[in-house]
Amino acid sequence: MPMPWEQVRDVRVLYHITGAITFVNEIPLVVEPIYLAQWGTMWIMMRREKRDRKHFKRMRFPPFDDEEPPLDYADNLLDVDPLEAIQLELDPEEDSAVHTWFYDHKPLVKTKLINGPSYRRSKLLLLV
Repeated sequence: MPMPWEQVRDVRVLYHITGAITFVNEIPLVVEPIYLAQWGTMWIMMRREKRDRKHFKRMRFPPFDDEEPPLDYADNLLDVDPLEAIQLELDPEEDSAVHTWFYDHKPLVKTKLINGPSYRRSKLLLLV
């Protein structure tokens, strides 16, 4: 499942031999300040969407009944186009510090600010 600011994400998966269950074989890693900023912008955008939409309907859980058969991916989901990604419009001048990498899948992974794809250490300095 992609993050709200991504339209599509390809991940490694592990399928059970019967097809009864699928495991995503990746863990999304990110530095905490980037994580908080990305989800903070999503919170703002979702509040705007809820405010602007006239007939906002909450989803009821559980969405499926126990006796209902599981959905078949090929029949129900394969031909559906993914929804548009939710992204806050960043100003190139005002948001110049984050404008180029903010919505990347692995932000800053190939820079000196992050130690690599493990995201164990970071040196993020952002002057406000």
